[in-house]
Amino acid sequence: MTDSLTSSKNGVNVDLFFIPLNDMSAAQTSLAESWLSDDELAKVRRYRDPKAQIKGLQVRAALRTVLSRYADLSPHEWCFEYGAKGKPSLTAKLQQQTGLEFNLSHSGDWLLIGVAQFHGVESGLFGVDIERSRPKTDIYPILNHYFSPQETAALLALADEASQRQRFFDLWALKESYIKATGLGLAQSLKSFAFELKPFEQLAAESLELSCQDAGLRQACGVAQRLNVYPHIPLQIPLQIPIHTLDLADSLHWQTHFGRLTEEYRFAISLAHAGNAAIPMTLTAQLSSIEVLLADY
Repeated sequence: MTDSLTSSKNGVNVDLFFIPLNDMSAAQTSLAESWLSDDELAKVRRYRDPKAQIKGLQVRAALRTVLSRYADLSPHEWCFEYGAKGKPSLTAKLQQQTGLEFNLSHSGDWLLIGVAQFHGVESGLFGVDIERSRPKTDIYPILNHYFSPQETAALLALADEASQRQRFFDLWALKESYIKATGLGLAQSLKSFAFELKPFEQLAAESLELSCQDAGLRQACGVAQRLNVYPHIPLQIPLQIPIHTLDLADSLHWQTHFGRLTEEYRFAISLAHAGNAAIPMTLTAQLSSIEVLLADY
């Protein structure tokens, strides 16, 4: 799937990796731990819940194996640094060496890793999010705290509670992908920007192939071979948002995409670059697993 329906030498390639978070064997756990830095291991071991420790280990190991697909580097050779609000990125040396930007998100039983490669344009901002519907969440007291008046009004105008609940988590994924791209996190008010997300029957979806070499994995995860992705979700950003603090040009063009993995999970991508017009974006998606990612090592 590409914006403008054609690939270009000048543009950005975005690859999405959807990875179910399952149990790990003792051998897999040992291998994954051997790749992590001392700081990463300490962060994982600070989780009190053993399941949370395993999930934290899986996320870090999966990221390293995915990145190793793009460069002649082993999983243990990747080094990371963190922004003021905790956004992870490659060290400046590795970013210059590989040209890779990445972002990741996990919710429930799924991990989403996004890798962006900019070609012929300056690297920009990149964020992804995956969100699970949570039926017990009381969404209505939250609306006025995190959604703009426009978003709240559009949500409450939907016909029934089920539609309103879906819209809530759809918007949440979009908003999370945006603040993860800026790197400001929740230091940036979620009410300070707004998405115009129309009912899906009014949106033009594009079909994105979800590649997978393991039919059993696809069946076990309950995902289709093709995903509906809704490109160019309109984003309204008031001028007072201090994007210039990110050391980029004041003029940023945002490209935001939204899609569904399953009925329960949705995902969003937010990407920005310096300029006033969209750049061609090639989007691919792959279903993988911890077992497959670790098997090469």
